[in-house]
Amino acid sequence: MYRTTHLLKAALLLALAAVPLRVGAQELGLYNSPKGIGATLRQQEHDGIFHSALFYVDIYGVATSRCSYPGYKLNVSRQYVLKSIPRNGYTMTFYAGPGLSAGYVRDHDKGRGLDMTSLMSDYQGVMAGLSGDAGCRFDFGGNIALDLSLMAEAGVHVRQDTKGGNFLKLSIYNNGLIQSVFPQLTFLFKL
Repeated sequence: MYRTTHLLKAALLLALAAVPLRVGAQELGLYNSPKGIGATLRQQEHDGIFHSALFYVDIYGVATSRCSYPGYKLNVSRQYVLKSIPRNGYTMTFYAGPGLSAGYVRDHDKGRGLDMTSLMSDYQGVMAGLSGDAGCRFDFGGNIALDLSLMAEAGVHVRQDTKGGNFLKLSIYNNGLIQSVFPQLTFLFKL
C-alpha cells in the first residue's frame, strides 16, 4: 500500500507537470542534481521566451540515509533568453526567469546547522513558493542539448508539529535558499 500510494502521487504530479504546457512540447529532458532526479518539459512560446515544467523526486536526507523515503516537487517557470552566443559547432544561450514551486518534501531541520549525520524526523510537509531560475543551454546542433542552471526558491513549508498532537507547523522553506547553489544538469531531447 505504501509504495502504491507513492507511485500514484508521482504519476499525478507528472501529469500535472504537463498542464501548463500546450500540447506538443518541443523538448523533453532528464533532470539531474544533488537535489534529486526527474523529468522536464519545455515549450517555446515565441522568440526569446520559453516555458518549462520540472517534476523531480526530492532526495533531501535520503542520499545520506537520514530518512527513509523521498519527497516530490513540481516547478513551472517562464524563462527569458538574455543572450545567445554562437561558437564553433555549438550555441550558448543564457536565460533567466520566474516560476512557481510546490511539493511534498522535507525541509532542513531547524537548529541543526549543517549536521548531515543525525536522523531526521520523517515529517514531510507541503511546500509552496516562488522560484527564480538562471542558466545556460548548450545546443550542439543535433537532437540533444545540455542545460546547466541554478534555482532559488522562496516559500513556506507546512508540516505536522514534531512535538505531537494534531497541530500544523508553518515555517519558511529553508532548503529553497540553502540548495540554490546546487547545480542542475538537464539532458534535453528535441521532439
